[in-house]
Amino acid sequence: MVEADGKLKKRTLYSDEIREVIKQAIISEELKPGERVVETRWAKKLGVSQSPVREAIRDLEMMGFIENRPYQGAFVRKMDKKDVIDAYYVREALEMAAMRYAVEVITDEQLVDILNVMEEMKQAVKDGNFELFVEKDSLFHEKIMQVSDNELLIKLWNQCKIREYTSISAWISDLTLETLAERHNSLYQALKTKNKEMAMEAVAEHFEVLIEEMNNIA
Repeated sequence: MVEADGKLKKRTLYSDEIREVIKQAIISEELKPGERVVETRWAKKLGVSQSPVREAIRDLEMMGFIENRPYQGAFVRKMDKKDVIDAYYVREALEMAAMRYAVEVITDEQLVDILNVMEEMKQAVKDGNFELFVEKDSLFHEKIMQVSDNELLIKLWNQCKIREYTSISAWISDLTLETLAERHNSLYQALKTKNKEMAMEAVAEHFEVLIEEMNNIA
């Protein structure tokens, strides 16, 4: 909870709540792209020590909202739309290839594992936990890549900044988190039925929506 003077009450002096305050400042553009996020300034504003602010900034860096520049400090990350779109095109190709393997070899145990992750993703939405949603969204796709058992595919996929771009896309999307979570149903159903054609269509549709949304950003 934030008091009238902008300081957090003593009982809520935790890094996760501080992280949310700074994240909302970024989303609302109180902190603009390219602007430095100064630990001491936020610690003073929120009435806390620098340590939890530093931890919050570190979390936001992992989520893709902030970038740390050596010898300069932490800055609000400038969105490079082309980078995100390029990554999605590459991911689409890689996940298409992984699906071809996965639908042929996936086991019942692996299906249950993927279903559990999808349900955890939906629960994160119900709980309003953005960070957990991003984590489970990324893990859902990672599980499919792992089923393919193709080390080169997995290595290339991991280079696409999966968590970072998932976080950014969910952040700027016009769709609700609930809708974004539901869009994974078709991927799971394709795996469950072991239908290769359905799987290819599901992957293509999944990324077409993401790419279209990014292209529509001004």
